[in-house]
Amino acid sequence: MRQGGKLRILFVLPYVPSPIRVRPYQFVRHLARLGHAVTLVALDDGLPRGEALAELRDACEAVHVVPHARWRGAAQCLLSLPTPTPLWAAYCRSGEMARLLQQLVRDGDFDVAHVEHLRAAHFANALRPLPAVFDAVDCITALRRQMLGQPGPAVTRLLSFEEWVKLRRYEPRVYRPYRRVVVTSQHDADELRKLDEQLPVHVLPNGVDLEYFRPSEVAPEPDTLVFSGKMSYHANEDAAKYLANDVLPRLRARRPGVKVTIVGSGPSPSLQALASREAGVTVTGYVDDLRPYLGRALAAVCPMRVGMGIQNKALEAMAVARPVVCSPLVSRSLGGAQADGALRVADGPDAFAEACAGLLARPDEAREAGAAARRYVEQHHRWAHAAGALVALYEEARREAGRRG
Repeated sequence: MRQGGKLRILFVLPYVPSPIRVRPYQFVRHLARLGHAVTLVALDDGLPRGEALAELRDACEAVHVVPHARWRGAAQCLLSLPTPTPLWAAYCRSGEMARLLQQLVRDGDFDVAHVEHLRAAHFANALRPLPAVFDAVDCITALRRQMLGQPGPAVTRLLSFEEWVKLRRYEPRVYRPYRRVVVTSQHDADELRKLDEQLPVHVLPNGVDLEYFRPSEVAPEPDTLVFSGKMSYHANEDAAKYLANDVLPRLRARRPGVKVTIVGSGPSPSLQALASREAGVTVTGYVDDLRPYLGRALAAVCPMRVGMGIQNKALEAMAVARPVVCSPLVSRSLGGAQADGALRVADGPDAFAEACAGLLARPDEAREAGAAARRYVEQHHRWAHAAGALVALYEEARREAGRRG
């Protein structure tokens, strides 16, 4: 341990953190601000990183990005089909990364290891005897269960069912070596405990960058809604299509001039086609800065039908002082936001259209709800508070390892 009680942390990820991979990105930055020394080890996921990697190198004691070719990940998935290993985990198997972790543990004098996501959980063996905390983020088994009812080719649905069957056994087993397991919501904690009631699960919600996402000085445009997220992610694409195909026609019956902007990287051709087929719908693709789109909207929408944990898209909109109309799935992880007036929760396309129409028709009410949204995230979703709670879990894991050692 460094002087003054500061920790040396080995931070392990199956991808390079960035403002898109926001949870590990912010944890690393805030741990460094607290004075802890972080060594980051991540698989190269091949996604654009912008300036994020340079910022992480400035914040960390060391950064190691391990090459991982997509063809290798795909081959590992293919070979895993007849085995108990789910595709989520097989893709990120890396002997090179395991050997690097073993060397760092042997030579690095670390106090604790932090591992994020089921895709990297199998690196627990490479980290022994270092006490390790695991950030599951979400319960992946429960997420996969939600996907079973999604439409698609028979082969895809069969693979989805096989993945769920494997995950029910794999997820609790691979988490057991960790001294603490962290998730973003109480719902995820409950789902993990259904798999193994002995898992040491703790809830640590996401934060939001309150300096970057701040109330806009530009007045919102009338009758304008925004939906944001990585559109290459199936759950976001599903929500965007549900918004355009099921909610929007009902909303137009109430507000004929409504405009919807769908913002996020990797939209599929079928999602992009919505912009040409539906008047008033814009699909942007990747944007460098989300804030202008949030600022121009009178309200944000989050009509997720599949998902676990906390939706960062909702937190970011709330931080910009925009009210959010969301599905019950989204609201269950946001505590008292609905009671505070920051959220409008709607179940089904008719109710969703009615809730959106109500805000669009009453801009003053929308402005008051946006102010309540900003207050809510200021009170409950600060990354500095989340990082402090994470350090407390590191200390618990170290003390427990000392008692048992």
